[in-house]
Amino acid sequence: MSDDETDKLLKERDLFLRELLASRKSLDELTVMVAKQNDRLDEVITMLRRRETQLKQAERQIRKLRKLLGMDEPEPEPDVEPVPPDAEPDATTEPSTTKGESTTEGESKPADEKASSDAVGTSEKKKRPRSKGGRTPVPHHLPATDELVTACACAHCGSDNLEKKDLRTSEKLDVQPFFLNVRKIHRTRYRCGDCGQPTTAPMPPMPVEGAKYTCGFIAWVVVMKFVLLVPLDRLHAILLSQGVHVAKGTLVHLVEHAAKLADAVDGEHWRQLKAGPHMCFDGTGLKTLITGQDKAWDGYLEVYTRDVLTVFQFDLTKHADRLRERLGDWAGILVCDAESRNKAGARCAVFANCNAHPLRAFRDAAKSHPRRAAQGRRFLEMLYTLEDEAEALGLVGDELVAFRRRRSRRVLRRLRAWCAGVVERFTLKTDALRQVAQYYLNHFDDLTRFVDHAEIPLDNNASEREFQRHAKLRLASLFAGSPEGGHRWATLLGVVRTAQKCDVDVMAYLIWLFERRGSHKQRFGLSAEELTPMAYRAQATPYAQAA
Repeated sequence: MSDDETDKLLKERDLFLRELLASRKSLDELTVMVAKQNDRLDEVITMLRRRETQLKQAERQIRKLRKLLGMDEPEPEPDVEPVPPDAEPDATTEPSTTKGESTTEGESKPADEKASSDAVGTSEKKKRPRSKGGRTPVPHHLPATDELVTACACAHCGSDNLEKKDLRTSEKLDVQPFFLNVRKIHRTRYRCGDCGQPTTAPMPPMPVEGAKYTCGFIAWVVVMKFVLLVPLDRLHAILLSQGVHVAKGTLVHLVEHAAKLADAVDGEHWRQLKAGPHMCFDGTGLKTLITGQDKAWDGYLEVYTRDVLTVFQFDLTKHADRLRERLGDWAGILVCDAESRNKAGARCAVFANCNAHPLRAFRDAAKSHPRRAAQGRRFLEMLYTLEDEAEALGLVGDELVAFRRRRSRRVLRRLRAWCAGVVERFTLKTDALRQVAQYYLNHFDDLTRFVDHAEIPLDNNASEREFQRHAKLRLASLFAGSPEGGHRWATLLGVVRTAQKCDVDVMAYLIWLFERRGSHKQRFGLSAEELTPMAYRAQATPYAQAA
């Protein structure tokens, strides 16, 4: 073959390749265009379905209005078979009458009167019966005050010649400003008849020796801030409105004393958490004031929870070393988000990730891919439906694991195949639907850890819900006054939250705790385990049942 023929073949090959590349590019563009048109078609179908639903709702509203205005069309009368004139009436039915016939001997009922009576009877049938419950009685455990109201003259004639007949009593709910009082403690002094030395009766339990404020007052300050979410500056204003001046710095010192008294109980909660097989974990921010800094420092608050136990931990940074020091060699299952910081910090733990995150991501991806995002969301919603079914059946332990392996694992296999298909079809890495599908494939083992462990929940919402009260308090307080204030914040918030989940009176529990951890600590001699809300609930239950 000559050189000219070779050059000609090479040129034809290059031309063919360029045409092939151009055709492939046009095909890719056409594929993208078809996908966009499909998505737009899905949006149009969704919009039409929404319009159809709105029209149905409007029709229902119109029917209700017509019914209220009496504009309903009369219902057609049922067809009645003619009765032969010589037929005898059935013994089990009443004799039928036509319009104008007499209903009783010697009386006749006009047709229009009969129709009006039927209409009245129908309206009476449709009336809803009145509630027989009446007013809810006032709580009997509230303190009551008696108030006697007398009359000076007759309300009808004005005469003052009145004779007492009986007494009519009414109970009303009333409110008064909170009651502050001064507790005067009188201690008797004695002289010993044997040695002649003076003896003074001991002081009742106080937070510290020589304290000006009682355990009840400090417990009230803690409840106001960490239960009712009232910042200390507003608490200062509330006290001033009652004529009581307590400096803001004093309130800060009272919170500090409360944190010292509750610190051992918070440590006992942490010990019990680490002794368990799993815990739920999450983190969020808490701004802190640091001396020398121009603006508030972005601190980090962590929460660890399982059942009734809740512990908060505060750090100035979100570094993995702090998490590593805190968890140490704990080798349980940590239910948390799929963050690299968690993997680096809890190196000995087994991870179980949250399925609520991809569920929310599918909802966000519905803006660009409504139909396919709805498909992915339905897989996860099916998992939650199965969990509700297992809870309704009362499945626990091995029975719950068997149920999840039989039912939930089947859904997960289909979800995994669906995610792989999405990743293969959508090659653009910034696509929202592809990102959530790739996320589920990357963390599939951790996201499905709950299947083989009955105690593991489907998501991490338990720890995320613990931040609700913290977020509200953070919004009202703006920041913690110092790094030490951040630690006190974490300690008291964790103890209060555990007491709330134990369903005990937080105020009563804190007074009980402060009295036993305060000035009479040596006399009571109780360990931290004996001072937890669980221990208080156990010893308070018999008294509550007796009452």
